[in-house]
Amino acid sequence: MKKRKNKWYYDSTAYHEVVLSGSVTLARNLADFDFPAKMSEEDAAEVVSRVRGITTELAAREGREYYSCRVDKLSNTEKDCLIESHTITPSLKRRKDPSGLIISEDESISIMVNEDDHIHIQAIKAGYNLREAYKTANRIDDYIDSVMPYCFSEKYGYLTSKLQDAGTGMHASYMLSLPGITMGGKVDALQEEISRFDVSLKGIFGEGSKSAGFIFQLINRKTLGFTENEILENLEQVTAQIVDIEKKLRKGLFKNVGTEITDRIYRSYGVLKYAKNLPQKDAMVLLAQLKLGSDCGVIKIKGGGSALHKLMIEMQPGNLQTIYKKSMGSVQRDEYRAKYLNENLPELIEPDDESEA
Repeated sequence: MKKRKNKWYYDSTAYHEVVLSGSVTLARNLADFDFPAKMSEEDAAEVVSRVRGITTELAAREGREYYSCRVDKLSNTEKDCLIESHTITPSLKRRKDPSGLIISEDESISIMVNEDDHIHIQAIKAGYNLREAYKTANRIDDYIDSVMPYCFSEKYGYLTSKLQDAGTGMHASYMLSLPGITMGGKVDALQEEISRFDVSLKGIFGEGSKSAGFIFQLINRKTLGFTENEILENLEQVTAQIVDIEKKLRKGLFKNVGTEITDRIYRSYGVLKYAKNLPQKDAMVLLAQLKLGSDCGVIKIKGGGSALHKLMIEMQPGNLQTIYKKSMGSVQRDEYRAKYLNENLPELIEPDDESEA
């Protein structure tokens, strides 16, 4: 697989202190084949070949570089790297049958082949840009449909492997940074409240995963019986309410236990800068605490929260091994994670330096 340089999460101009990214995924199946769960290995390989065959034309239409590969032929490290940047799903990694991927150079657009469905078109944008993600995914969807007819019912909409995904076949999500809600012990109450609006909070990598670094994924639960615009509007409205709650709870944290939180933030910087061994879970918490301090103006660092979000992704196992070009066990990864963070943690901005930042 070709080496990719710039990533979607490098876009610091779109940074939002709570909303880290927005993504839209469209689930589609081809009319000429059985669904993935019932396909033969030969048919699975044919689906991958057909979809990968549009890569050159897609690149020309979109005016950007695209690459394609057989996901089942990638190493576990390469797959982990793509999962960590939210480019593919853990489910696609687990597939044993032929599976594929078309990906833009910055990894903001991915077309997963033979996950739960034949095609999952995903567009992801940094910050509060869900509508732009939808426009991109929809445009690519229209092109693929013009060259490969989908399974579609006038009554039920797009037919998918999972009943709950039928209809629009669309899942929209926001990746949210919620330290105020988490540290305030409000996650369960929030989950119960938002369930009334057919959305749910999931872990950092979706279904079955856990939150890490106070990061959660907010995603719609139903696709049947709703239009794409209704799904987007509902998610945007719920997200806006969560953002307001999160900001209020952050202010409350610093009002009630400001000295303790501030001390924790500065200690986080010191540990990240000088520790020689950092397990992933510990590093995520330290970076999240530092990001909270940066977002709230308690500590000033070059690049702000956007630079810290980048580190949260790139210090994970797949990215770490890719950066250092070596396979590592967990103990060695903890050592190299510390080394990577020591060397790449943004510098503090002193008051006299602010005009230069």
